[in-house]
Parts: sequence; C-alpha cells; structure tokens
Amino acid sequence: MQSIKNIKEKLMPSVHVITVLKGLIGGTLSIFILLILTKFFNHLYIMAPFGASCVLLYAVPQSPLAQPKNIILGHFISAFIGLFFLKFFTLSAFTIALSVGCAIASMQLLRCVHPPAGANPLVILLTAQSVHYEWTFLLFPVLLGTVILVLIATVINNIKSDTQWPNHTFNFKIKRRRS
Repeated sequence: MQSIKNIKEKLMPSVHVITVLKGLIGGTLSIFILLILTKFFNHLYIMAPFGASCVLLYAVPQSPLAQPKNIILGHFISAFIGLFFLKFFTLSAFTIALSVGCAIASMQLLRCVHPPAGANPLVILLTAQSVHYEWTFLLFPVLLGTVILVLIATVINNIKSDTQWPNHTFNFKIKRRRS
C-alpha cells in the first residue's frame, strides 16, 4: 500500500498574472453588472449558478464548457426542465433528482453541456416553497443574464489575448450511431 507522502498531486499549471487579473475583473464586473441591472430595472438578472459560470468563463475560457452556446443553452434548458418539473410533478427527492438527470441528458443530447447549469433545477425546486416561479424566469434572469455574461466575457477574454474567444460556434448537430 502506498503511503500518503508518496502520492504526487497533479497541480494545474501556473497561471499568468494577466489571466488572473481577467478572472478577478471579469468575475467581479459580470456579477456587479447583473446585480446593478437587477436593482435598476426591478427584474432578476442574476442567479446563484452564474457565479460558477464566471469561473468557467474567466478561468478556463477555451474550454468547450465555457462557450456561449453551452452557457446560454445549458442554463436555458436546465431552467426549463426545473420549471417543468415544478409545474407538472409533485416535488419529492426522486423528482428533484430526476430533474437534474434530465437536465444533464438534455444538455448532452443538444451538445451544450455547462456544469453550472446542472444546478438550475435544484435552485428552482429547492426554493419553490419560498420563491414564486413563472415561465418568465426563463427570460429574467436565465436568458438575459446569460447573454449579458457572454457579452462581458467577449470583451474581457479578448483583451491582451493570443487566442480569440469564443472559439466554438453554435452547432446543433446530434450525432447518430450507425447500426
């Protein structure tokens, strides 16, 4: 049996200071703007999973999981599933868990996996006793919030960058296996 001292942890490569500053500024600016818009227009533009989306947008922007299609559609689909389960199913531990599974499967089928969006059904269903959700939640904060995140990330991620962001286009092809 190997001792704990002999286990070598594989660390992330060191990060350039510009990348760290982009994460600091991008994450701060993104959440700040969504909060200000929420206050100014009296509509929700923010929800908790957007914080995790900012981690992907600014810490690993070249990841397929951090591309606009994944962020916008991933959040939209997952929130839709959360609302669907809220409106048409009796809430239980099983239906809450099933809603997350359905969100994951839907994002996989539509090739728009965005891990933070997997929390959307949980946020909706676990707060349904204290928050009144309508279908407009898909517009405010989900759709408009994610579009604003992507717009801000487009500016921040292209400042002093060797690579262009976004690096993936909207592609909806579903691959079918040939028998």
